[in-house]
Amino acid sequence: MNDSAENSGNPGEARRKRRPPLEPGMVAGREPPHNTELEKVVLAALLDGRNAIAMQQVRPVMEHPLGFWARDHRIVYLACLELDDAGHRPDIQAVADLLSRYRFPALVDKLKQQQMLLEADQLDALGRTRLREFWKAQEGDLEASYEDSALAAIGGFSALGDLSQATGPIAPLERNALLLKDYYLKRKLIVRLNKVVDDAHRTPDQFNSLLDRSNSAMIELARGLGDKAIHSVDQVADEVINDIQNRIENPQAAIKTGIPDLDKHLMALRPGGLYVLAARPGVGKTSFALKIVTNIVSRVEESHRALFVSLEVDRKDLLRKMVTAEGDLNFQKLEEGRLDQDEMSRLLETLNRFRSWPLDLLDVTDLTVQGLRSLIKRRKAEDPTLSLIVLDYLQLLSSSKPDANEHEKVSEISRILKTLAMELKVPVVALSQMNRDSEKGAGAVSRPPKLADLRGSGAIEQDADAVIFLHRVDAGDGQKQEGDPDAARKIQVIVAKNRFGPQGVVHMDFHPAKMRFVQSAFPGTEEDGGPVVPAEVLRDRKERMQSTPDDAAEDMF
Repeated sequence: MNDSAENSGNPGEARRKRRPPLEPGMVAGREPPHNTELEKVVLAALLDGRNAIAMQQVRPVMEHPLGFWARDHRIVYLACLELDDAGHRPDIQAVADLLSRYRFPALVDKLKQQQMLLEADQLDALGRTRLREFWKAQEGDLEASYEDSALAAIGGFSALGDLSQATGPIAPLERNALLLKDYYLKRKLIVRLNKVVDDAHRTPDQFNSLLDRSNSAMIELARGLGDKAIHSVDQVADEVINDIQNRIENPQAAIKTGIPDLDKHLMALRPGGLYVLAARPGVGKTSFALKIVTNIVSRVEESHRALFVSLEVDRKDLLRKMVTAEGDLNFQKLEEGRLDQDEMSRLLETLNRFRSWPLDLLDVTDLTVQGLRSLIKRRKAEDPTLSLIVLDYLQLLSSSKPDANEHEKVSEISRILKTLAMELKVPVVALSQMNRDSEKGAGAVSRPPKLADLRGSGAIEQDADAVIFLHRVDAGDGQKQEGDPDAARKIQVIVAKNRFGPQGVVHMDFHPAKMRFVQSAFPGTEEDGGPVVPAEVLRDRKERMQSTPDDAAEDMF
C-alpha cells in the first residue's frame, strides 16, 4: 500500500480517500471490478449496531478486510473484526473509539501483510484463528494520538457518520455481502489469468505446460467455494426425502458392479464416490477393473457410459484383454495369431458385440491431474450419460507442482479426483499401487494388505469412500496342475474401508491366461480367510456351476 502521504505530516492529505495500489497482474488503465457504494451499504449495516446478528451474516462471507476494495473500508471492517473477536457488537461508537486509539502505521502494516499473503495465494487458505493474528492489536498498537490514529486517516468521526448513513438497494445483508465477495473473486481471477498470460509471453515452456498451469490456477481459485451455509435439520430432512424418492424412481442412479458379493458390500457404486482399487503388480487389478467396466457397459439398456483412462496400457491392449476375457480366449494365442477357426469366430462375435457398448478408452502416457479433470469435464458436457470413470493408475498421474514429493503429489491427485466425482456426481474408480511391505509374509504367500500399504496412504485413505484390495492367497505358480496353464489363482477382494457399508472379503478366481475373473463358487474355510457360508448357499452355487447355462440363465461370471 502507498502510505507516503500518511508519513508526510499533512493531515489533510492523509485523510484523502485512497484506493489500493494496482495488484500484481492487473492491467494498467483498467480498474479491477469493485463497487464502493455496495461496500458502504454493507458497512452501514454493521455500524448501525441495531442488528444483533449483522456481523454473523457478513463474516462467514467476508473473512478478511481485503474482501473490500477501498482502503478506508478495509480499515473500518478490520475494526469490526477486532471488536467481534473481543465479543463486542460493532457499531459506530465502538469502531470510532477503537480506530481513534489505533496507530495508523501499525494498522497499515497489518493490511500489507494480508496483501502479501493474498498475492502468494495463501490468505484464503488460513483458518479464522490464524487470520485473527493479522488484525489483533499488539502491544503499543493502541497508543496513538488523534493525529496519528487510523480514525484521523480515514477522515475522522464525520467520515464514519457519513458511512453509517449510506443507503442502497433494499436487499438482505447476507446477499449484499455475497455480491461483494463476487467482486473480490473476480479480482483474484484477473490476477491469476494475467499471470498465465505473462508466462505465455516470457517463458519457453510448451503450450501443454501453460495449459496445465492455468487449469491448476482455476482449481485453486475454486477450492473452498462450496456451499458454506448452515442448514436446519428440517431443510436437510426434505433433501433426504427427495433423494430417497429419486432413488425409488430412478433405481439405476447407483451402478452395480455386476459382482453380486461385492455389490452386497458396496451397495453399488454411488454417484460422487471415489473407489480405490489397489494391488501389487501382476495380481490382476487392470483385468478386475475391466471386468467391472464390461459388466456395467454390457447392460446397454441402462445407458451407463464409462470412460477408462489408462496411463500404463495401450488402448488396443486394453481391448485385447477385454475380448480375451469376454470371448473365453487364450491371450497368448491371440497375441501370437494362433487362433483356430472357432476361436476366430468368437473373437469377431465378441468384438462386434463391443461396438454397441457405451465405452470410451483413453490411453495417454503423460497427463497431469488438472489435465485429466479438464478432459473429463469436457467429455461429461458432451455426453451427459457418462456414469463411470476408471483411472489406471493413480500414481502415474503428474502433479501440477513439478517439485512436489510423493506424498504431496498423491494428496493433490486424490483430493482432485474426489472433488471431480462429487462435482460431476459420477463414481470414480482409481487403481493404485501398494508398497513393497505388503509382499512380506510367511513362505510364498504374502500377508493380507492393509490401508497403510497404499502408496500415499494418508491422503488416499482420507478421500476414498471405499478402499478395495486384491490379495492373492494361493502359493503361486507351483500350485498349478501340470498341463493346465489356466489354473485359477485364488484372489481375495478385500473391502478394507467402506464409508457407506460393511467391510468384508469376496472370493474370486483369476484365470491369467484368459485375463478372466469369476466369482468363486467355494469361498474357502474360515481359516483360509473366507466367510462362513450357509450350506444351502454353497449347494445353490454348486448347482449353478454344474448346470448348463442358456440365454435366460444368470451368468455368474
